[in-house]
Amino acid sequence: MFKTTDNSSQHQQPLSEEIVARYLARKPNFLKRWFKDNAPNDLLQECIRIKEQKDYLAKPRTSLTHEMFNNIVQGHRLSRELPPTSSQAVDYMSLDEHELFFELIRDIANELNVDVACHKILTNVSILTNSDRGSLFLARGPKDSRYLISKLFDVTAGSTLEQSLHKEDQQIIIPFGKGIAGHVASTKEYINIPDAYEDPRFNKEVDNKTGYRTHSICCMPILNRDNVVIGVAQLINKKTGTHEFTTKDINVFRNYLTFCGLGLSNAQLFELSIQEYKKNQLLLNLARNLFREQDDLERLVQKITTESQGLMQCARCCVYILDRPATSNKVEDIHFSKGFDMIYGEEFKVTTNDFLENSRYAKIAYHVVITMETVNLNEITNNQALAHLLISKGDDAFELRNILCVPIMDGDGHVIGVCQVMNKLNGRIFTEDDVAIIEAFSVFCGLGIHNTRQYENVVRLTAKQNVAFEVLSYHVIASDEDVQRISQISVPEANQLRLYAWEFNDMVLTDDETVMASVRMFMELDLLKKLRIPQDVMCRWILSVKKNYRPVIYHNWRHAFNVAQTMFSMLTVGGLNICMSDLECIGLLVACLSHDLDHRGTNNAFQAKVDAPLAKLYTTSTLEHHHFDQCIMILQTEGNNILQTLSPDDYKLTVHYIESAILSTDLALYFRKRGEFQKLVEVNEKQWNEPGKKELLRGMMMTACDVAAICKPWEIQQVVAKLVASEFFQQGDIERNQLHVEPIPMMDRAKKDELPKMQVGFIDSICLPLYKMLSEVDPELNPLYEGCKRNRDNWEKLQEEHDKLKSLWSENTSQETLQKSVDTSKIVVSQKNLTSSQSDMATLIKVTKNNNENVSIKEPTTINREQQTTIATNSSIDPILIATIHANKGAIDTIRGQITELRHDVDQLRAQIHNRKRSTISSNPPIIIPSSPTNLPPINSSSSPPPLPVSAAMNNTRRISKSNAQNGNQSSFSHHHHHHHHVEQPETPGRSSVCNLI
Repeated sequence: MFKTTDNSSQHQQPLSEEIVARYLARKPNFLKRWFKDNAPNDLLQECIRIKEQKDYLAKPRTSLTHEMFNNIVQGHRLSRELPPTSSQAVDYMSLDEHELFFELIRDIANELNVDVACHKILTNVSILTNSDRGSLFLARGPKDSRYLISKLFDVTAGSTLEQSLHKEDQQIIIPFGKGIAGHVASTKEYINIPDAYEDPRFNKEVDNKTGYRTHSICCMPILNRDNVVIGVAQLINKKTGTHEFTTKDINVFRNYLTFCGLGLSNAQLFELSIQEYKKNQLLLNLARNLFREQDDLERLVQKITTESQGLMQCARCCVYILDRPATSNKVEDIHFSKGFDMIYGEEFKVTTNDFLENSRYAKIAYHVVITMETVNLNEITNNQALAHLLISKGDDAFELRNILCVPIMDGDGHVIGVCQVMNKLNGRIFTEDDVAIIEAFSVFCGLGIHNTRQYENVVRLTAKQNVAFEVLSYHVIASDEDVQRISQISVPEANQLRLYAWEFNDMVLTDDETVMASVRMFMELDLLKKLRIPQDVMCRWILSVKKNYRPVIYHNWRHAFNVAQTMFSMLTVGGLNICMSDLECIGLLVACLSHDLDHRGTNNAFQAKVDAPLAKLYTTSTLEHHHFDQCIMILQTEGNNILQTLSPDDYKLTVHYIESAILSTDLALYFRKRGEFQKLVEVNEKQWNEPGKKELLRGMMMTACDVAAICKPWEIQQVVAKLVASEFFQQGDIERNQLHVEPIPMMDRAKKDELPKMQVGFIDSICLPLYKMLSEVDPELNPLYEGCKRNRDNWEKLQEEHDKLKSLWSENTSQETLQKSVDTSKIVVSQKNLTSSQSDMATLIKVTKNNNENVSIKEPTTINREQQTTIATNSSIDPILIATIHANKGAIDTIRGQITELRHDVDQLRAQIHNRKRSTISSNPPIIIPSSPTNLPPINSSSSPPPLPVSAAMNNTRRISKSNAQNGNQSSFSHHHHHHHHVEQPETPGRSSVCNLI
């Protein structure tokens, strides 16, 4: 009880519902809290039901049919009106004929229950015709084999629906054309028999069993609006007179049945809609249950057989699974891998191989697979084509009466199995409705079986992948012998390796030295101590990374090592490590060494063209995602995780740094982010500590390191450019020869002479803007920008010379233009390039004309790239000489190509001579090893001894100390570097006039 308090006195008052109601109305929040904390579930459910009912009642009233449909679907029995009693019959008979007819029609007009409608029809007909009893038969079956079933039998004025209704096991089946009712159904004409015993179609056995004496029979068809027989009504024994039905009775009977046909049709349609709704719900529930079993085919099929028996009301069910989807209609190509059998009342079992091959049920299944059609045999012996397949050999005790067999198909329309149901219960046969249900059921079965098979395949593939990963891990990680060997070597100092130099040259280092140099980078940043990384783990990881690079021309381990060295220089010499954390520093170095792991020598576009598996895994930044995945795979293998001491959060953050850095090497992402980075540079951004800005800076640093070869000294830049072009041309050859598509100009070997032009375009569009922005962010990075500009000027000079030669030897160049060009030009030859377009012409004139012009090359006292010598040529050239030049254009082009190839070699020879003279090693004579495959003649000078053979020169080169090798790393190109980069050695061309000139 609650207490109410008065201001004058306190006293207790009993609470009433009204007081509580007012209190709850004032305190709705209290009521909510009470329901939330104290209300039981039953009370909550009841409140919800009341609320839903209230909302339902507030809605507009639905139709009577809708209410009946919901009641039947929900399982509620409809209230069935009892048949009129004798007093009601008297009331009916008191009406005149028209009023009685109207009342009886109205009585069945809105009746949508078939059983009740049929009972009312017979009852009302008995009243109209004053007959003793009646029966009603409904038509069933397909058009070619229709039959009647007894729905109501011996309905009298006082019998109830339950008494007269025949259940399924009591129903009498009468084929069309047999008996009195069958004759009426087939002819659609009524029959009025005064004496039933005189008619041969009458079956007297019924009277003998029941003791009832049938005198007269009036039988009439019930037609629908399409004039199709939907039933037959039969009246027996008129109560008055001679028991014969008069003409008036027949007319009343016919008129009433006309309206009854409409009412009965509506009732049957309504019943059919309810059945279809229930079937759909059943199939949906069945599909839900099937898709819950996705991991075990046997359990799935067991559920299929159980559901099939319940759905089809059959005594036996078999399911056969093909070993692979059937794509052939030949029996020898069809094999069942598994079979499942379930007999009503027995346990589910897996069939034997003999059952799958030789049983009569399997033979029907093979027939269904071949024909891809449903087989419905209600009378086994009547089907001559298939009866021989179902003959029992005595080893099968099951009595087969009828069988329904349907194919189970996958989403592609291929048969993957067969479902059989046998012996409809209660002696019935499989109808068209049963066929429709089992075919719909087979669709869900096919999806379930297909998904289960796919799941099993995924499990097997996953197991295979795990095994392959174990094997791959064994082969991709560095061997213990290599790790032990590298770990025992003292790591050289960074200055000794020249790791801080912007002009760093890896070509003078062996592979082991590149590994040691990589370890030194981490040591110089003190990452091994700070992050507690064991040195042997670091060595094993670097060796494993190196092992996972493919021997492609350019994107190999050497490239990754150079990228990492540039990043190291940016962090140390450039001073960017100040704004980077230790996790960011190790993430950047790991990303640089791993950014091209397992590169195939082709780009992202190529992966999409050939529909490579990588392109299916990653839709954007295909190769970059693959490089990152390979990096994580190596880190996760045993003994290679250099991040193992990090906390989970730090490990996750470092992996994020690695991923974003590797993905930033995709130039598509660079172009997408460059504008944002440029805006920050233009406003002179100084604070790069914000995560978003710092990630943008790290991405630009990765791109700058990836293309940093463009900033190297000219000698290194030319070699790298040739390597990149060779790899691109290799992809272009594959596209042209195998894919039959024209490659882009950058990868077209036929356009290799345009390399200088393409290099200038690459520098202008990508490199110069990037390095200019980075130099503005940190002036210490300016050497990268300056080196890029110098190389751009060199490439542009080569392009200008190429354009001059191309214009000079063009087919459209007239002799007058050529004469004018020769007469007015002073050809200046640079010792740096040895041959310009003008010197080519002068040399070609000497070869072609073989005149007596003097060509003098002044030997410089010191090697100075700015010094030039002038070659004097005779300015007067006759037209015959010009015509000769045009006639020998092919030979001139060949010589011109030789000159182009020799230019780079001669430049390197000069640089090597210069370095040898400056060398502090006086005991060893200068060694000249050209990096180009072209064999140059020996250079004879008073200060130089005869050249050594190549092999001797190589051995002598290896004897040079490391310090001297470092001093000469800008221009010395050892033979082993070209071996690592796999530069193909072309055939040595013949000695040209330029060789004689040298």
